[in-house]
Amino acid sequence: MLNQLTTGQILTFLYDAVTVTAHSFGIIASGIAIYLFVAKRRALASLFQLLVNYSYQLTLSELKEKLEKLNDYNARDPEQYDQIVNIFNDILGQIRGNDRLRIHFSEIVGSIEVLLSDRKKLTEPRKRVLVSELRERIRHLNVRNIDELMGE
Repeated sequence: MLNQLTTGQILTFLYDAVTVTAHSFGIIASGIAIYLFVAKRRALASLFQLLVNYSYQLTLSELKEKLEKLNDYNARDPEQYDQIVNIFNDILGQIRGNDRLRIHFSEIVGSIEVLLSDRKKLTEPRKRVLVSELRERIRHLNVRNIDELMGE
């Protein structure tokens, strides 16, 4: 009987066997995923929350780095003015792109926009006030983020 099978029939049989095996493994993997989702829901939620907090912490760190760059530039120097404006615009874009930051920094965003709208308004003392206020708000957010992570 094996001699009577053609190469096409053998290949069809092998294809069907591999297909059934692949689908079986897919069903088993799906079952395991559903079980883990149901049985380990809290652990998965904690892991996801940890990833979200890590991402948020990275954003805050990037903002701190940009604030440190701003300290290196002087608003009185015309050559450094464009760098200051660019960094402030980076900070504004990062804040607007993050819902949590947008809410927390809504007041200071308006102040930065007003200062950037007119070259004469951005002075070194005003720049330092904004940098200090941003730094304190970021520090506050860091503490609050750690408290949330610890469950307090």
